[in-house]
Amino acid sequence: MPAPVVAALNMKGGVGKTTLAAHVFREVFATKSLSVLLIDLDPQYNLSQQLLTKRTYESLGSSGKTALRLFEPAPTSDFFDINTSKMEPNNPKEFAFQLMYLVTKPNKNISLIAGTFELTKYSFISDNSKLNHARDHFKHAISKARSEYDLIVLDMNPSSSFLTLCGLAVATDVFSPVRPDKFSVLGLDLVKRLIDHPSVSPAPNLHIVMNGVRRGHSITDTEKDIRVADFFKDKILTNRIYHSGVLAARSDYTGFASERKVANKIQISGELRNVGVELCGRMGL
Repeated sequence: MPAPVVAALNMKGGVGKTTLAAHVFREVFATKSLSVLLIDLDPQYNLSQQLLTKRTYESLGSSGKTALRLFEPAPTSDFFDINTSKMEPNNPKEFAFQLMYLVTKPNKNISLIAGTFELTKYSFISDNSKLNHARDHFKHAISKARSEYDLIVLDMNPSSSFLTLCGLAVATDVFSPVRPDKFSVLGLDLVKRLIDHPSVSPAPNLHIVMNGVRRGHSITDTEKDIRVADFFKDKILTNRIYHSGVLAARSDYTGFASERKVANKIQISGELRNVGVELCGRMGL
């Protein structure tokens, strides 16, 4: 069976999407012994900045080993054009950067295809035939990746764009973090509308995780509303992610935050693991 493709998506920024895309699936890799490919599809490439040193990122960019290769072959055309040659897509494994591997199972690893600001080019191009070519190239590349890895994770940009539609076109599942506030829920509602749109077919399965929940606090009215809404209630994971400074981004640290030697690391790692295991169960992994 081809690997599942999970799109980490909420149309509202600041909900912890990128942080959880990294850390939940790092726990899935370690706990379930699955080969995981993270793909940074956000032109702001925050996931890449979290996990790669500046030197490594620059090396990948200068050698053309970024997510741009998923949409068109090298050499790319200028910023307002697309290379539409009929070259076969490279196997994504060839330009994925290996972040970690299991000592007992070296063939099981978690790798990253770095994002790039150059992905914004697809917002400026209006030629539908060229955009369709890029979309087909992307689909073909992801199909190859699904035979190389056990799980593909797309970190999506929080906007309705060409990249969003490409991600949803290949996604089997959507992983949507939500903070217990009304603005986060608005973003979730937009995700629902996208998934429901006839152009997204077959519709991916939606999985919602409550993120940034305060320990010891009563459930908020917003979370109550989500849990009783007909469309959302069966899609919310039982396990939650609680507010913690462990996962906060730091300018002096690169890599998975859960690898740092800090207080409460074991607790937050366990909560991330529980979410990952529950999510895998829902996806049949």
